[in-house]
Amino acid sequence: MQLSRLLQLLGALILLATVLLVGRVATTEWQSVRKATHSLHALDELQLGLRAVEMLSRERGPTNAALGDGLPAAPERLKALRDARERTDHALAQLQQSVAHAPYADDAAERQRRAVMALSRARTAVDDVLALPKAQRTHPMIRQAVNGMAAVVPLLAPLINASARSSLSAYPALGDEVHGASLAIHLRDQAGLLGSHFTAAIVTGQTFAVAERRAIDETRGGIERLRALLELRLQLHQASDPVVDAWGAVTMRYFGAAYALAEDVMARGERDGIYGLTAAQFAALYVPDMEPLPALRDVLLAQARHKASAEHARAVTTLLWVLAGATGLLLVLGGALVMIQRRVLQPLVKTTSALRALARDDLSAPLPVPLGDDEMAEVIGAVRSLQVQTRQRRDLERERDQLIEQLRLQSETDCLTGLPNRRAFLAAAQCMLAAASRHGFAVAVVMMDIDRFKQLNDNHGHAAGDTALRAVADGVRAMLREGDLAARFGGEEFVVLLGYCDSSHGVLFAERLRAAIAGAAVLLPAGPVQVTASLGVADSALAGLDLDALLSAADAAMYRAKQAGRDRVMVAAQCGQSAAA
Repeated sequence: MQLSRLLQLLGALILLATVLLVGRVATTEWQSVRKATHSLHALDELQLGLRAVEMLSRERGPTNAALGDGLPAAPERLKALRDARERTDHALAQLQQSVAHAPYADDAAERQRRAVMALSRARTAVDDVLALPKAQRTHPMIRQAVNGMAAVVPLLAPLINASARSSLSAYPALGDEVHGASLAIHLRDQAGLLGSHFTAAIVTGQTFAVAERRAIDETRGGIERLRALLELRLQLHQASDPVVDAWGAVTMRYFGAAYALAEDVMARGERDGIYGLTAAQFAALYVPDMEPLPALRDVLLAQARHKASAEHARAVTTLLWVLAGATGLLLVLGGALVMIQRRVLQPLVKTTSALRALARDDLSAPLPVPLGDDEMAEVIGAVRSLQVQTRQRRDLERERDQLIEQLRLQSETDCLTGLPNRRAFLAAAQCMLAAASRHGFAVAVVMMDIDRFKQLNDNHGHAAGDTALRAVADGVRAMLREGDLAARFGGEEFVVLLGYCDSSHGVLFAERLRAAIAGAAVLLPAGPVQVTASLGVADSALAGLDLDALLSAADAAMYRAKQAGRDRVMVAAQCGQSAAA
């Protein structure tokens, strides 16, 4: 192995090892940054989902209070209900916007749509009951309206669970806080649901029905299970002081005063149905003591966000240190290799590039300047010699190609008139006729012969005849359209092949050409001489797309024109008649 390749390989191996090592570490830290960022976004979605559940639960308080009012309902009660509904709608809209770009966005949108539709139906049922006089609001009717509102919250549970799983998949260390926040808001919903179970009985002044007792017992059981889970989680995982304080407020206020009030109402509902307060009064006493539950949720989510933010900051800092270290290492490596590269690798690479370019017949690649009288200088000199020889060979080939092209043009061009000769015309005409056959367009052939050309030569000399031929050729060129073919067919005969042209247009062309030739005087040393021509026209409608048939028909028509007196145009289809010149 050559020294230059060995050094190049060694440098590449060192660089590769460095890049792989740094890339591995940087990728790991970058994944940590991405996971922490994703965790923060998922926490935002979770917080909005839990807030939406809270607002749905809160809306039941003003709803239950309004159901206990008669007609007309108290304005402050209706305003509280409107405000609660607006807060719920705003929370749902924020949740919808937040999860629009989540991985589970389609499922989230469908679940939110179902929840919104269920909420709309539940509100309609509540409004229908509120529209009735209080005396007509039956116990089952109120229970159904209350249960309809309570049934909306479970529809959002899968969406909230998805947000929680998303945050934990990115950063599992948030499990205590995320699960605790979910339990806290679930407990708040169950606490509100327990109060909602009392609404129908309080409004109608009746004892609890069997279904109500069963629902109340199930809800109380759920509250106790959630309480036990929260207490166990806080004890096992050594909760922070703010979390302990928040849970203490829950224990004192909800499981103290609020739960005692609920126990009293449950006892009255079991005993005689005399509650001593309205639904609005019960809500005013019961709902405020549930406030520590959302506060506990917020404390837990704030602690989770603090953890995720700290992890994000740590990952970013580590990633920056890794990148800075990698940059320094690469600079040291580059400095160590720069001298070797300048002395050996750069000249070798440039010379190799020049050789590769030379293989592609590209002589523009520059060669390096030799740094001494060594093997590299000899290689550079040899490549330079190859470039010189290749350039000389290319110049000879270019001259040969130009000569061949010049000979080809001379072989296909009439040297006197500059028009294509007979052979060139026949080859080009076959191509046009083939195109006409493929695309279905008509063609016309015009044959033209200068009248009394021999007499012109005899009277004025062959030089005058040559002048006349050049003048006629100029007239033909001036009349041609783009794509038409014209040639000197032999002696004083000319031929024109017109594409996309039928017999009538061919006659018009021939007549204009005849008139142009007759009207142009040929300037000779002895004075101007007028020249005329006889023309014959044949088109593909008569003779088809066979070139020999077209030329034969046009030639016959041209001789008819000469027999009819010259200086005129005859059409092959009217060989027995004269087409006026």
